[in-house]
Amino acid sequence: MSQAVLDTLARAQTVFVASHLDPDADALGSTLGLMHLLEAQGKKVTVYSAGPIPEDLDFLPGRARITDTAPNPRAFDLGVLLDCHQPDRAGEAARNFMGDFKATAVIDHHEGEAAFGQAVWIAPDYAATAEMITTLAQKYNWQFTKDAALCLFAGLQGDTGSFCYSNTTARSLYTGGYLIEKGADPWLVSQEVYATRPNKIRLLALVMEKARTYVNGKLIIAGLTLSDIDGLGASPEDLEDVAEALRLIRGVSVSAFVKERRNGTVKASLRSRGAVNVAEVALDLGGGGHHNAAGLTLESTLDEALSILESRLAPLVKAT
Repeated sequence: MSQAVLDTLARAQTVFVASHLDPDADALGSTLGLMHLLEAQGKKVTVYSAGPIPEDLDFLPGRARITDTAPNPRAFDLGVLLDCHQPDRAGEAARNFMGDFKATAVIDHHEGEAAFGQAVWIAPDYAATAEMITTLAQKYNWQFTKDAALCLFAGLQGDTGSFCYSNTTARSLYTGGYLIEKGADPWLVSQEVYATRPNKIRLLALVMEKARTYVNGKLIIAGLTLSDIDGLGASPEDLEDVAEALRLIRGVSVSAFVKERRNGTVKASLRSRGAVNVAEVALDLGGGGHHNAAGLTLESTLDEALSILESRLAPLVKAT
């Protein structure tokens, strides 16, 4: 745990908190959870997200407080980056303003490139950034509100797949129990986050139709064009966890899901079980993540991205 991060947070009275584009439950839960914890100490906090927020996370307390307006860094004592450790992961605007704060801090559980920030805590052995923030709050006896507990539990549940993924540890389970003691409602989180939408079922059917398998079915790769996505009326949350759904197919060791984006890039999500380290592939291609879950963005066509991933992943799968 970083004493520098704790000291930096303790000194600041006005705090700006941001996370990555396309926020998932951990990114948003960590951001809002930290907001509630700091406000319980009397600090003033602004939370920022440059991209759209998934509808299935609208239930999180404080959701309406999130702004997409670039700040005046001079108005804050501290800028904090959560669940990523480079400003450009928070969007083009953040690339320009994050370095202008009086002080900067980073809290993240992803492996990746060298961290940005003056006070940095990077801990890939944690299952979620929400777990890191909860541990920090526990260790230093921060006041916990019910809203903070709910947001952080949602983040932890999201990044551990309801405590089923291989990154789940005894600490993760203990942290989840602690957050429930502090007021988090796991039933509410499950109903809001995991309720299946009709469009998601149609989307998964199309993904399976387009998927291709390699290495005797151990590797599966699928991709969707913008036309595919728009034709289904799919929302950003419908696209979440598609790579995980592919990984759950019996016999699959590694899965990849690639989608076209409106800015001309393609985004790939990689998942594995067992020995294959998909983070190595993601890092080599400019992304990051964990041993069994990683992601990256490529400036290429969808077909080029699918070919690149096949060429990188197939040899790793064959070697296991």
